[in-house]
Amino acid sequence: MEDLPDTEIAAVEEELLRAERNAAFRDALTRLPPGYQQLLTLLMADPPVPYAEISAKLGIATGSIGPTRRRCLDRLGRDPAIIALVSSEPAGV
Repeated sequence: MEDLPDTEIAAVEEELLRAERNAAFRDALTRLPPGYQQLLTLLMADPPVPYAEISAKLGIATGSIGPTRRRCLDRLGRDPAIIALVSSEPAGV
């Protein structure tokens, strides 16, 4: 990387960081219960899946989606892969 301009080095480093974050998320996601995995997958879909469709697919009330999502994210935040990633990032990232 000595021959690359600083802007290209920064772009490569950013891409590596993004790949590391994605890998940590996928790793943590696999340790969630299947229902949580399905919910987060539907919530992250592009294009977005309407809550009514998520409710029908997963058999949960529309009003339960938000609170369940919060529980999923809380659990992800306690996962060792996510904790390791967050603790290794420089402040402000």
